[in-house]
Amino acid sequence: MGLLLIIIAVLVATAALFLAAFLLAEVIASLFVQSNREIDEEAGAIAVIMPAHNEANTISASIENIKSSLRASDRLIVVADNCEDNTAEVAMKHDAEVLVRDEPDKRGKGYALQYAVDVLRAAPPAVAVFADADCLFEEGALQRISSRASAAQRPVQALYLMKAPIGASPRLQVAAFAWVFINLVRMSGLQKMFDLTRFTGSGFAAPWRDVEQVEFASGEIVEDLALTFQFVRNGAAPLLAREAVVTSEFPENEEALARQNARWSLGSLRYSARSFLSLVAEGIKGANIRMIGAAVDLLIPPLTVFIVLLLLIWLYCLGIWLITGFSAAAVLAFWSIILTGLSVLIGWIAFGRETLPPSALGGAIGFLASKLRVFGAEGRKSAEQWTPTRNKDDAEPGA
Repeated sequence: MGLLLIIIAVLVATAALFLAAFLLAEVIASLFVQSNREIDEEAGAIAVIMPAHNEANTISASIENIKSSLRASDRLIVVADNCEDNTAEVAMKHDAEVLVRDEPDKRGKGYALQYAVDVLRAAPPAVAVFADADCLFEEGALQRISSRASAAQRPVQALYLMKAPIGASPRLQVAAFAWVFINLVRMSGLQKMFDLTRFTGSGFAAPWRDVEQVEFASGEIVEDLALTFQFVRNGAAPLLAREAVVTSEFPENEEALARQNARWSLGSLRYSARSFLSLVAEGIKGANIRMIGAAVDLLIPPLTVFIVLLLLIWLYCLGIWLITGFSAAAVLAFWSIILTGLSVLIGWIAFGRETLPPSALGGAIGFLASKLRVFGAEGRKSAEQWTPTRNKDDAEPGA
């Protein structure tokens, strides 16, 4: 029994150290990414697809934001998806093309995207852009991702960031840094190392030839991860355009915030657990280094979850040391914590001090405590199937 416990400790500590080293490699690689603020030659006709579920309170600003970047030949298509409010009417008032989908048994962003893609097949654009109904493109961002997708003939993901509302608590500032860490730092490093990024939630463009080959329809709660690997499998690995920024604000309603955290944290853990081995095997079989790199990156969970797991592994290995006298696993686990801490420190110094000023670092404790709600019964329930971040009755930011 003691030997078995030692073997388990060595295996989990070695895996933890490998992932921590991979994370550090991503962070260091991100420091060597060159910014490219040039806008490539304009793409052909663009169609922006915006799925919207009960977004009547937020969609007006998003529509006007996108329309300011469109040309006469471009289209904005809003999919009012299983709505219980007047999202469709609001979108029509702002001169968007509106598709109404009412299929309560098929809930999820993926189904809404598929609905719009199927409609576009009759008159396909050169490039399709996918944007959520509560997001805003910064100046030039939509043109950058669409023109780069056209020039590279590959999907292009904008830098998608969540922002804390003005006057937000330090806890939300820490949460905003966590988004910077994964979507800017880690994804920049992943692209430098393996020439690809993940889709990260909103704001990506893809040539129509790639879009029409993908099956979007899914109730997957982390649909962006699933889409990433579909595109990679088809030879169309996404690129990151970190100069093109898309933003949204954290919901101030605590229940909405918990749903958002649960959907991402628990959903990504479940997706990686059931997909990692098959993705690696597929990458090895097809000699697809991008697939392998993306699969290893997928195995690194959201930052706070990763830190907690490393601490638990270290405590387990420490217990094995105290019981059996075998110390090697505890040393490996300890170094995984050191490497991860170094990764966070480098990422914060290089990219995160504006988002998370030193005065707000104390919010880390509250941020970690908030994760307890995510892994409680309510969070687990919301991550069982697709749920919107905001219910129609949730208070909107600023409300």
